[in-house]
Amino acid sequence: MSLLRPSGRLLSVMTANLRYPARDGHPWTERLPLWADLLSAETPHVIGTQEGVLDQLEGLVGRLPSHYAWVGEGRAGGNDGEFTAVIFDTRRLDAESVDVSWISQTPDVPGSRSWGSSHPRTITRVDFRDRVGGRRFRLLNVHVDHRSDRARPHAARMLLDGAREALAQHREVVVTGDFNADQDHDLHRMLTADGTLADAALSAPEAAVLDADVDTFHFYRGVRRGGRRIDWLLHSGGLAATAAGTNTFARDGRFPSDHFPVQALLRWDTDE
Repeated sequence: MSLLRPSGRLLSVMTANLRYPARDGHPWTERLPLWADLLSAETPHVIGTQEGVLDQLEGLVGRLPSHYAWVGEGRAGGNDGEFTAVIFDTRRLDAESVDVSWISQTPDVPGSRSWGSSHPRTITRVDFRDRVGGRRFRLLNVHVDHRSDRARPHAARMLLDGAREALAQHREVVVTGDFNADQDHDLHRMLTADGTLADAALSAPEAAVLDADVDTFHFYRGVRRGGRRIDWLLHSGGLAATAAGTNTFARDGRFPSDHFPVQALLRWDTDE
């Protein structure tokens, strides 16, 4: 059963931490078919992923319908390390440009890190043209460091700079990511306080928000209703969230990841 299957002109967006192929008793060979089934059921138009390495991304997209493609670069540069890859439906979206930046004092240097980050962290920027109506938007996909509080404000600044640049170009903005901080953290306020971005889980009509109280990071323990969301989907004002939700898909007690993906349906403000 689909949680938020798209319909009509609505844009279906997902953020999904794939979980790298760790030796933790939850091998990728078992999780891959779960991801493929989940995405095939939901049919999102664009997915901001985190943690996937090259073999995972190629394997996953290879199991999806042929109209899905992906873009990105490994955090160590080229195909090395984890990606903040973006998967998208080429029937609905044209990728006009792609860029990867490192959350560091040298954002153009692959593998760079600053401000005490435990690993290199990346932001993948894709400028899309929506083939339904021809409107344009920028997708910014991020994985914020899980240890360095000093790095988080710089991640917020880079995201907001990218968002404001897009808005100046008359593009709307969608931000997907694993922020490694919940919605009560200063990082969330930094990104949403001035109205440039809104959190789809908060901006969608309350009756159309599904499982908003579910912790998005569960480490394979299943549903916990603590309301701690560290995976966010943000959007600019020219897009309205008509529905949002946390997808708790599992099969026989097995989960595709240690995070639940978060989804939203977005409507262009010029659409009825």
